[in-house]
Amino acid sequence: MPGLQGTPGLYLGYTIGPQQERVILTEFFQEIHHALPLFEKGRFLRLYDNGEIRRSLVVTIAAITAKLLGPVHDWNPQDLDICINTLLTATQDSESVDHGQVILDNFQQECLLAYYDFHQSPGPQAWMRIAKLSRKAYAVGLHQIENPELCSAFDSAMVTDDIVENWRYIWWCVYCLDSYSNISSGAPFVIDEESMNTALPSRPFNEDIETPWVASSPKLFLPDDTSELWSIAQQIVSHGKLVGFRLHMVVTTMIRQAGTIQRIRAEKGPGRSPARLASLKRNLASLKLALPPRYLNPARNMLNTESATDHHVRLTNIFLLHMSRMMLSLPGELKDGEEEWMTNWQQALEASEDIVQVVEQWDSRFSAHVDPAICFIVFIALVMLDLRRRSSADEAPGSNTAVLTQSERILLLFLEQFGNLWTLPKFLARVFKDSQTMHPETLTPARIDHILRRIKPPLHPKFGRSYQDVVDDPISQPFLDPSSIFSTGLWWDSDDVMSFNMPS
Repeated sequence: MPGLQGTPGLYLGYTIGPQQERVILTEFFQEIHHALPLFEKGRFLRLYDNGEIRRSLVVTIAAITAKLLGPVHDWNPQDLDICINTLLTATQDSESVDHGQVILDNFQQECLLAYYDFHQSPGPQAWMRIAKLSRKAYAVGLHQIENPELCSAFDSAMVTDDIVENWRYIWWCVYCLDSYSNISSGAPFVIDEESMNTALPSRPFNEDIETPWVASSPKLFLPDDTSELWSIAQQIVSHGKLVGFRLHMVVTTMIRQAGTIQRIRAEKGPGRSPARLASLKRNLASLKLALPPRYLNPARNMLNTESATDHHVRLTNIFLLHMSRMMLSLPGELKDGEEEWMTNWQQALEASEDIVQVVEQWDSRFSAHVDPAICFIVFIALVMLDLRRRSSADEAPGSNTAVLTQSERILLLFLEQFGNLWTLPKFLARVFKDSQTMHPETLTPARIDHILRRIKPPLHPKFGRSYQDVVDDPISQPFLDPSSIFSTGLWWDSDDVMSFNMPS
């Protein structure tokens, strides 16, 4: 029986047979693997057929896929939940294992569980899971894969290019997890970009390729200096291999920098690091100009036979670029200069409208193909446009209130659509709808300035408390009760979590 390495009885609630299991694995590669490309499809399935994949990894893939894309015939939803909870709470004693394939399987499983846990139960526990995974990747030297003296994850003299490429994919997936988990929490990153000496992957992950795969193109690396991101973007495009994924690492690096400057301004005051902020704006402009013609056009490029999957990878990258601009454009304090404040506010609103245009091109059939962390971006754009609609800054006849309302509706429907797969967007959509009920008043520029300076990232421990400041009423209550945030290990209370359980 394929893929049965391990003890089946350890996985409570895992009730499907081998034929169903194989079907679910195929679904995983067709849908979810695009968002978290940890495997080479053909190699994985061959190892699975030979019983060489660690059983817990197979169970993890099958359970997560069934949970997101199910229900699955003959797999009771309660049993499925038990299975996933068992996997999430199990202690992975990977430090005691020295067999190369088992270590690789263990990292792949932990990446999958961290990805699932963060988007399905976001909070301190999921955040710490990612932090621990990042530290573990550092411990075995995944940030130094190209330096055998500093990387202990594998013996470079004994492994093939295929195996090394699998490790590179793990590192870059951890890099993404570290990025959005900390930006959304308002926390510093675990991964230091200047510490990295790991090349960007070049092997396709969901295509049939010759075995064994051998690297045939020069290695490409992210630059230490953000001002050079434009150059690596041009190199990626010119090489023409794995363009979408590699560019995703570039734009992720850009939004990390934007997130860092935004965090510093929140911690130390909006007037901090003006030179760094101005430099990042120029770096972002250079990066966008270095991209291919029409790259930022959210419409699918049919003249260039762009596939629907590649189109949605590109849309995801455009999301990150627009969010970077929005974060870098958020105004400082109104008292420091109304004209500059208004200019920055308008630029932030422009970025929000650009995000709406991207959402308008979205096809929900591909929602499982992409990382649901883009819902953070859509939520922030939704909040920004809502502030604009409720402001009194433009009371001229013919104001575009109706257009803004329609844009908000589009963004909210996007979150609700993603909420059919994941808990996180479902929560964000509810938070926004609650705000409409509780705080319907008109806002002045001074009030918007106050809100922008006080509101926290969506997964910050004081996010709910900061939303209390949307109105002047001192007795208004926050959406999330701060006294219960940490009692459950989540950012919201246990009753909220139960209300977000996915339908069976």
